[in-house]
Amino acid sequence: EWPMDLGYDFFYLPRNNKGKASLGYAFLNFASEAQAETFRARFHKTRLTHFDAPKPLNISLAEVQGFEANVDGLKHKAAGRIKHCQPIIVKGGRRLSLDEV
Repeated sequence: EWPMDLGYDFFYLPRNNKGKASLGYAFLNFASEAQAETFRARFHKTRLTHFDAPKPLNISLAEVQGFEANVDGLKHKAAGRIKHCQPIIVKGGRRLSLDEV
């Protein structure tokens, strides 16, 4: 729904056990605080146009911070090994798989 050039290098949308639906939240990591704040200012309390979600986006800080911490955390979870639950990882303008990082 939003462009890839917003400065995030990690995007993970957790899904239910069958992988058919999201759990209603996502994790993004930005290269800088400024990029994160720009994203928050643009999307906080907005609704995604392609989804019928009853609530607007609520953007807040996660407990886990940083690219490496997010990648390492997901590598140690079962979801990180499920093909349809893979995060979007971008480094140097190139999309990488979790195994490549």
